[in-house]
Order: sequence, then structure tokens, then C-alpha cells
Amino acid sequence: VFQEKAQELKGVTPHYEVVAESGPDHDKVFTCAVFVGTEEVARGSGASKQEAEQAAAEAGLKVKKWK
Repeated sequence: VFQEKAQELKGVTPHYEVVAESGPDHDKVFTCAVFVGTEEVARGSGASKQEAEQAAAEAGLKVKKWK
């Protein structure tokens, strides 16, 4: 949903970057940031990169009030 809204309203496809990893190899926590252009919109964390990206997208919807 975040990607669709960013494309619809801003004309830009958002991208994600892993900004932190913590914990032992068997129990990592990833933190990803979602960007629209060069603007960091939000961050999210999860047990996988995909979970962290989804959490960042959810947070981004709230930050941008697109939800």
C-alpha cells in the first residue's frame, strides 16, 4: 500500500535500506528505513529484512497520513 501511495501521490517508487542489524546470528533483528526519493520517511524492525521493510512501510503510512 505504501508503494502504491508513494507512486500515486509522489510519482516515486520508495526504496528500503537496512540501517541496523543486532543480535546473534540465530536471532537477528533487522531495522530498515523506507525512503521516498532522498527523504527517510520511517523505520521498522523485524526478525527478517522483509518483516522490517513491512514494518517501515506501515510506519510510513502513518507518518505520511496515507492510511
